[in-house]
Amino acid sequence: MLPSIKKIASILVPLLLITNFAFCKPAPPTISASGAVLIDAKTGQILFEKNAYEQLPPASTTKIMTAILAIESNRLEENATISAKAANTSGSSMYLEKGQIITLHELLTGLMLRSGNDSAIAIAEFISGSVDDFVVLMNEKAKELGAYHTHFQNPNGLPTPNHYSSAYDLAWITRYAMNNPIFAEIVNTKHTNVDWKDSRGNNHEQNLKNTNKLLWMLAEADGVKTGTTNEAGPCLVASATKNNQRLIAVMLHDKSRWQNSQNLLQWGFDNYELFEYANSGAFIDSVAVEGGFGESVDAILGSDAAMVVEEAQKGSITVDIDIPDKIKAPVYQGQKIGELKLLADNNVVKKVDLLAQSSIEEKTFVRIIFNKLTALFKLFSNWGIF
Repeated sequence: MLPSIKKIASILVPLLLITNFAFCKPAPPTISASGAVLIDAKTGQILFEKNAYEQLPPASTTKIMTAILAIESNRLEENATISAKAANTSGSSMYLEKGQIITLHELLTGLMLRSGNDSAIAIAEFISGSVDDFVVLMNEKAKELGAYHTHFQNPNGLPTPNHYSSAYDLAWITRYAMNNPIFAEIVNTKHTNVDWKDSRGNNHEQNLKNTNKLLWMLAEADGVKTGTTNEAGPCLVASATKNNQRLIAVMLHDKSRWQNSQNLLQWGFDNYELFEYANSGAFIDSVAVEGGFGESVDAILGSDAAMVVEEAQKGSITVDIDIPDKIKAPVYQGQKIGELKLLADNNVVKKVDLLAQSSIEEKTFVRIIFNKLTALFKLFSNWGIF
């Protein structure tokens, strides 16, 4: 519990004031997708949604999760030998052959650029030994990330019962994936060559072109993944970055996925702006500690202090720091000792916990005696007495 007496610092953020406070942002574009969402990648804020949590077949956008597990295996430079099962997988393909020897990194490239269903099977077998065991990892990772409307049955998204996700879950998974520089680089690659060896040891080179047409349509586009099956229809998870702000749009079952994604991303950039106060772990203030083996403890941000606001709100942003003048020992590292609030138009948009950066022991009689005995023991040890 925080003491009842607190100091509250209200900090007016120096931003350019806009003169027209009657500004009204344009309505979002009409989206024909069965499920869609637009989020800010930094904050996770939802800027637009349509049936965002509805469970729908995700088609090859499934491969975003497959790619995450491939990268996090830390085996990208190891060689995989392609099985008959992988080589004979139906649908979109990077045309793997039985007995072919290829690195996991090259399989990952074929997975995300050519949307190789065969590559997905090969990755699953290489990492887990079987597709079934790999799918277990996929579902565990989905739960870990908070994708609670998602359940995978295979690593490539081919239609099968009980294989589903949602627009929001796919955006959330992608938000995590785009923080990985290897993933971000691959999905932003328009075309590249991959090298591999056949079963006889002969070297080959293959050219791959990204199926994501948005990379050519929108200058700010930098990913992510297409998907199409008869059941799922055309799908797209798209990412774009402008002025240090990344937006992620998802379209599920949408025949106009390219134009709708482009329009929605552009609408987001035109009408919303990312405000960043400080990153997770940043020092905010020091708090006095009473009755401890330390006079004060630093309060740091427990997560990023950032939010997305409408254009008309930029001049009204304030930051309130709610923190006590003094706290009593003991204090534990990571303990919540205050709160930072980001406001727009005097409305709280986001709250961030302020945490103790270090622990401070309580200065009790027993602890004082113990510390003195410990120091004495170390001194005698240095003298060689013990």
